[in-house]
Amino acid sequence: MPGAVITALALSASTLLERPARAGSTMGAIVRAFCLSAFENEMSQAGRTPPQGMANFACSCVEERLRSGNALESAKRDCRQATARRYPI
Repeated sequence: MPGAVITALALSASTLLERPARAGSTMGAIVRAFCLSAFENEMSQAGRTPPQGMANFACSCVEERLRSGNALESAKRDCRQATARRYPI
């Protein structure tokens, strides 16, 4: 599940995320908004209720990796693995 959330984020925001952030808080808000929306949509479509904190964990991971300068694909891979380890649903 977490992998699809991060993939949805990438598809929705790839153009924005590939550019360097001019204002970190604005970019973080954009990343988080896309990620949380995709996460909620996917869980709803799957008929699942995510564990408390799962969405925040996944989206914070992506945001942090991108802020650190990781490429989008690397951030997706790392966060997919980290979220699946912490929330094995």
